[in-house]
Amino acid sequence: MKISDENYRLLEKKAKELGAKSVRLFPAENIVVEDRTILKCIFGCNGYGSRVCPPYIPTVGEFKKMLANYDWALLVEWKSKNVFPREVSENFIKFSVEPPENEETKNQFFENLKTVMKDRKETIQPGVLEIEKLAWTLGYNTALATFPGMCTWCATSDYSDVKCAGDKGPCHHPTLRRPCLMGLGVRMDKTLEKLGTQLQKFPMDDTSPSPYTLVLLD
Repeated sequence: MKISDENYRLLEKKAKELGAKSVRLFPAENIVVEDRTILKCIFGCNGYGSRVCPPYIPTVGEFKKMLANYDWALLVEWKSKNVFPREVSENFIKFSVEPPENEETKNQFFENLKTVMKDRKETIQPGVLEIEKLAWTLGYNTALATFPGMCTWCATSDYSDVKCAGDKGPCHHPTLRRPCLMGLGVRMDKTLEKLGTQLQKFPMDDTSPSPYTLVLLD
């Protein structure tokens, strides 16, 4: 289906009202999907097993077939003020298992972690769902939002933890969950390269990350 300039402007306007830094429309065929991507989910991500991640979402092979039915995608880059010092950035996964001994570094790590969860729960996840909803009202009936990573709908009030049902039972928010990009096999770095943009290099050094989501449009 053709995306008219008017519809694109409506989607862009809505996204920016909701906290997006930039929005870009591009052909869905430019989304790079690789089978090996989910290795980074299974090994090395403490969000693995979240209800928006494998094994609770379509496999990479299944998603490739589904993606072929979409013509367009909206790339949404979200604003972030979550500044990561280099030590926290390059040890983020390690610190989530074994917090640093240095008190200042430990406090900074937990502040960064809480902000990641807060940004997702309060801005990114509800925002991308609102964009999906608007797309649906514009006639894109199978529009689908995606999450940038582990879902945080079930984050505690102080953002110290996420109480996802995981394998303990059904999702607490089944109508609000959407698949995470990496869990579907999406290589955001290569997708951005196709669009002439570079993904941020890690580790970050006193800089904020650029969270991305995609909204698929038929």
